Amino acid sequence: MNRITSNRYVILIVGVITMLMYGIIYAWSVFIPPLEAEFGWDRSSTSLVFSIAMIGLSLGMSSVGQLSKRMPLRRVFLIGGAFVVCGLTCCRFINAPWQLYLMYGVVCGYGVGLAYTSWTTSVLAWFGDKAGFASGVLVMGFGMGGMALGVLATALIYSSIGWRWAFAIIGMLVFAWSLIASPFMKEPPEDIARLKPKHDDTGLNLNGKEAAKELSFWTFCMWRSFLMGSVAAIIAEASVMMTGIGASIAFATAAVGALSLGNGFGRPLGGVIYDKIGQTKTLILLPILGLISSLMMLPCYLSHSPLLFAALILVEGLVYGMYSAINTSYMRITYGQKHLATNTGISALVLAPFNLIFPFIAACIYEVTGDYAVYFMLVPLCSALSLFCGIINKPAIERMKQHYKKNMDAL
Repeated sequence: MNRITSNRYVILIVGVITMLMYGIIYAWSVFIPPLEAEFGWDRSSTSLVFSIAMIGLSLGMSSVGQLSKRMPLRRVFLIGGAFVVCGLTCCRFINAPWQLYLMYGVVCGYGVGLAYTSWTTSVLAWFGDKAGFASGVLVMGFGMGGMALGVLATALIYSSIGWRWAFAIIGMLVFAWSLIASPFMKEPPEDIARLKPKHDDTGLNLNGKEAAKELSFWTFCMWRSFLMGSVAAIIAEASVMMTGIGASIAFATAAVGALSLGNGFGRPLGGVIYDKIGQTKTLILLPILGLISSLMMLPCYLSHSPLLFAALILVEGLVYGMYSAINTSYMRITYGQKHLATNTGISALVLAPFNLIFPFIAACIYEVTGDYAVYFMLVPLCSALSLFCGIINKPAIERMKQHYKKNMDAL
């Protein structure tokens, strides 16, 4: 086992499969139709589940920093797996929305957050020279989990098994893999741990309190929160958005799969772009892509063109995936490896309210107007705000570097 896990690419591959399993959190929309059909719940009630799950995810991510001071990351990861299997299994017995909010949203979401951050923190310690690439490839599995497990969930839901057992079976599958994967979480040898990136390394190691005082921390958090929050609503409602403009359930499921494909492949692509052109250009390029694609969504939606709209969902997933890939790399390169779990967790907490507000807004718009057209007018504005934050991020980082350089010179 020592010989096998000394190869960092083996660890990365195991991490990709692990993230694929925990990406079940993104497959929520496939459960919406059977739950609404059986219980008669309205769209705002079912949409809120994904929003709460994203908050649970953020809380789990933010907890890893403190938990890792008390126990190994491997144990934190297994605790996350236990939360997920518990939450999904208990979803089998739900009869009211609040039970779903608690078990899928809070319990399952929190467990996914623990697992996600413990694995990304562990793996990035092995890839200091290729932080963007490793982060992107690793979380590619997380983004594609919505497709892989979404397809499995759909097959189970519309079989004789039904949606109740679909929750439980997927939960047990996730935990079984967690037991297989956990031995691969190891500290890297010293020569690997010392590797540095070619671009952007600040040479700093700031803890959570120090990082949160920096403007560069907040410009980055807002950069990702505006766009990712607005696209989170599209992810949460993708299946019903498609059926609302005339797509069949099968085609809507395929569109959710396309979104997950974009989300998945966007992550390594975003990581490679980050490593190649550096964070300054990346933080400007990605929101431009998001702005272009979001401007095209409204006319496609209004024209009731399922095929064209599905293509744009794929693009939105791609942009979302590229954004997702940047977070851990940015935090590691800008504020250091030592407090990476804490800093990543804090940034996740900043994103959490956006993941709650935007899906809720989209659901309310649907209930008032009967469609999502007004929401698609808001998404380009969010991309523009993200672009602004990306532009002002570089001066904020330069100011931070000068501040700490002066302090070191004074010593």
